[in-house]
Amino acid sequence: MLNTHLRTVIIGFGIFLLQYFLSEHITIQQIRPDFLVIFIIYVALSQGSFAGVIYGFCFGLVEDLVGVGSLFGLASLTKSITGFLVGFLHGKYPKLNPFVFHLLWILIISTHFFIYIYIRFQTVYESSIFIFFKTWFLALCYTLAFVGLFQLIHPIHKVYPTD
Repeated sequence: MLNTHLRTVIIGFGIFLLQYFLSEHITIQQIRPDFLVIFIIYVALSQGSFAGVIYGFCFGLVEDLVGVGSLFGLASLTKSITGFLVGFLHGKYPKLNPFVFHLLWILIISTHFFIYIYIRFQTVYESSIFIFFKTWFLALCYTLAFVGLFQLIHPIHKVYPTD
């Protein structure tokens, strides 16, 4: 069990460093992919809600402390919520219709980005709801594009519980 958590922490910090150093170069109009939320999804699917919340909060806090995010606590909040919700899908792939399974994690990641974009770009929401939803949709699609690329390496439906 300790070996699993140590491995998860090392991989998480590697992904954090990737996001920290690479995201500046792949930002498009202030929109960047969130590699850590992809990592939290995989952790929560393999280890459950509790691990999803803990890793989501911890890596979100590291992200907030380093200044990758713009508002302190926002990344911790959204990644904890995402880890908690995705954790409910832990071990459920064989029991659910595949379409429903994938729809659920996509809805959860959509909620993550809605909360994040709403709080971070609140003035945009107040001034133009169209631009707000466009920003939300583009941020979601940009991260989902990287999820799609990662699906070629390790598909989400093949994430097995590590209990």
